[in-house]
Amino acid sequence: MEIILLEKINKLGDIGQTVRVKPGYARNFLLPNKMAIRATAENKQVFEKQKEQLQKVNLEKRKVAEGIITKVPSSVVIYREASEQGALFGSVTSRDVINELNKNFELNLKAKDFTIKQIIKNIGEYSGVLTLHPEVFNDIIINVKTTEK
Repeated sequence: MEIILLEKINKLGDIGQTVRVKPGYARNFLLPNKMAIRATAENKQVFEKQKEQLQKVNLEKRKVAEGIITKVPSSVVIYREASEQGALFGSVTSRDVINELNKNFELNLKAKDFTIKQIIKNIGEYSGVLTLHPEVFNDIIINVKTTEK
């Protein structure tokens, strides 16, 4: 299915680009979330009229994201119970990291904005990426430590 993107989407394209995607992805995600419209002759004309407005909205979203990302630290420490060998009782997820950031730095981030590159089941240092906008992201070091018993 051919669609016109209304906002920049990672690994897909930029604003105004016409791309081919699978029909299910377009119907179930892109179209309902108003991230894209179908690439018909009518919609292409409508898009050309709205193009400047969409670019201004994208620029505003980017500025807001850049303002928030400056408040986010480059590392976060998470305390969990662990065995003597360093294996955690449970795991650390992106939701845990976001909750720690929101609590300590009074931010309003969502778990879907943070991606951990690997599963965290042991004590140590790990890395993740906070993506607030397709053009605004920050690497964060997650330092998992054990709680003292």
